[in-house]
Amino acid sequence: MTRREREGYLWIILASVGFSTMPTMVKLLYLHSDFAPMDLAIWRYIFAVPLIGALVALKRRTAKNAFQSDVPRRAMLLIGVLLSGAVLTTFFGLERMPASIYVVLFYSYPAMVTLLSLLLGEAIGARVWLALALALLGVVLTVPDLSAAGSGDLIGVALALVNAAIVAVYYVIAKRALSGVADVSGASAWMMVGTLLVLLLLIPLRGLAAPPNLLTVLLLLGVASVGTALPIFAINNAIQRIGAAQASLVSTVEPPLSIIVAMLVLGEVIVGLQWLGAALILGSVIFLQLRPRAKLDLSIAHEAS
Repeated sequence: MTRREREGYLWIILASVGFSTMPTMVKLLYLHSDFAPMDLAIWRYIFAVPLIGALVALKRRTAKNAFQSDVPRRAMLLIGVLLSGAVLTTFFGLERMPASIYVVLFYSYPAMVTLLSLLLGEAIGARVWLALALALLGVVLTVPDLSAAGSGDLIGVALALVNAAIVAVYYVIAKRALSGVADVSGASAWMMVGTLLVLLLLIPLRGLAAPPNLLTVLLLLGVASVGTALPIFAINNAIQRIGAAQASLVSTVEPPLSIIVAMLVLGEVIVGLQWLGAALILGSVIFLQLRPRAKLDLSIAHEAS
């Protein structure tokens, strides 16, 4: 494994760790505020965009050489607009079906990424398909109370699959847009601006509840920084280094990480099947790395909400 690949895997694991804190922080937010899901989605980006903007400014100030951004701004703004669709489908989908089933349907996106990569000319070996199957089975086992969660309606199912498809397309086109880009932090910032612009357009239509207390503001800062700005920046770095298919597959470590965070912070109980699912996901990632180097190259000529 090259240094670039190692960095890519570290970035996607960091992104998964960041995203895994989101469910617990969201539950705490709902306990201490009267936010609707869309209020949280909008505030999340209102806080996150200035945070990543500050990161970009700090990086440029500390750069030893004269810094000239090479960000494809229009492309990243359009990717951000695309990701606003993922935010909206999540909101409307979770209103119509249990979260546990939604998560399982959403995590079909690594399979979609792999199929898109195959259509774009990547050589996807049997080892990758097996690792993907293990990861998806692990997601099904990891999500709590799946068997008792109910089925949801067909519109909810469709929204979950549309959400997965949007994220899959994002992974693939982000790889292409970020090819050769040095200023990944700046690219991530412009992408998040695109998402925020769409969400801001919704405020005149539905309004926006204000944070009721200081604790809510602090939790929003946590969601915006650890659960949004950091993982989005990390995902873009990972996709640039290891490609969309591998990055999306490794990102399936997020559901077990989420339940571990919930166990530690909220005292939720993890049952045996969930530990088995987590083991399958971890095993799929390890199995993927044992591949013969000559048989797998998942970086497409140019392929990350």
